[in-house]
Amino acid sequence: MIDLIKKNSLEFFKKNGLPNKKLENWKFTSSKNFKNFDKSSASNEHSVELNNDEVSLIFINGVIDKDSLNNFKFADQIEIKSIDELENKDILYFSESFSNESMFNLGLSEFENGSYISFKKNSIIDEVITIKNYFLNDNENKRISSFNIFHVNEGSEISIVEQDIKDDYSMLNLKLNKFICDDSSVLKYGKSFNDNSQTHSLSYSYYQLGKNVCLNIDSMVKSSFFNKEFIEVDLNNVGSDVKVNILNLTKNDQHIDNNILINHNAEHCTSFQHVRNILDNKSTAVFNGKVIVAEGAQQTDSNQSNKNLLLSLESNAFSNPQLEIYADDVSCGHGSTTGALDENSIFYLRARGIDYSSAQKMLIKAFAKEVIDDFSLSSLQDISEIDLDSWIDG
Repeated sequence: MIDLIKKNSLEFFKKNGLPNKKLENWKFTSSKNFKNFDKSSASNEHSVELNNDEVSLIFINGVIDKDSLNNFKFADQIEIKSIDELENKDILYFSESFSNESMFNLGLSEFENGSYISFKKNSIIDEVITIKNYFLNDNENKRISSFNIFHVNEGSEISIVEQDIKDDYSMLNLKLNKFICDDSSVLKYGKSFNDNSQTHSLSYSYYQLGKNVCLNIDSMVKSSFFNKEFIEVDLNNVGSDVKVNILNLTKNDQHIDNNILINHNAEHCTSFQHVRNILDNKSTAVFNGKVIVAEGAQQTDSNQSNKNLLLSLESNAFSNPQLEIYADDVSCGHGSTTGALDENSIFYLRARGIDYSSAQKMLIKAFAKEVIDDFSLSSLQDISEIDLDSWIDG
């Protein structure tokens, strides 16, 4: 089945080519540099030093390292299959919006050795699992496409923090992930991103939620030359809740772009998006957030918040929160603000003996802390606070 999907995806990409700025989701983001990256050739050998521990799942170029599972303490609570073996159309299903994305189709056509990772029913894992994505040293100016599926079965509670580990070289990391969260499951998924190279990171993450699911998506980007992320969540049954909290820090000519789509397809569900960007120098940030409330999805409670702090007159933030509502008994709202540090607040702090630079740093940290404090994982909060201090002092 996957061979047919890959064939159709390649045909779609050949027909449509690279995305252009006429497309709503690419209006403020250029794909012109993507053509500079050649497809990476598959390799069975790796030349990276792995830091493996008993709570880590190791991936190399987006492919799970099965040898590392021998040391994984929760191996008895997961089942792993090759995506090539899957015949279930529902598991391989992606949304229409992703299926109409040219780069998503390129990733589907190119990935090799993807995995279906299933956490068994009623698996309660109290410790945070770390997904470590290592990239080979010969990936410079290459395009790495990967696709993996994570299935959190009914009654399971899983916490994951993901991080990329690579040397200082440029590449295109085209990452496709799908998450299936069955009834009464809990998934806390955090990402920590810090890459000072000219790597282009483009990711598509699709979440399917059953009944009474609790999903938290937390992300902290300290440094990234180009980082565009698509997140789509389908709330398909009653009583589910999703929270998305993102903090992006940008300097120089870095570019960050968050595209978030929440589909309320069932009643009595809640969603919350909280995205904050702090921009310096000539950096840019884009927020495209949309909530669609389907007909019959009564008692929906949804809110979007995007706040942008500009530390330079040359930095730019583009914000586009959207609501599409086809039900009448809902509570939905969105808000967006963009501005510089408040001079009155700086004056207040200076009047109490704090110098100008320290006052600025205090206000920047306070702005960022409001979203870090909303992260669901304390380990990610700790990492993010360290990265925040380093970014401010840098």
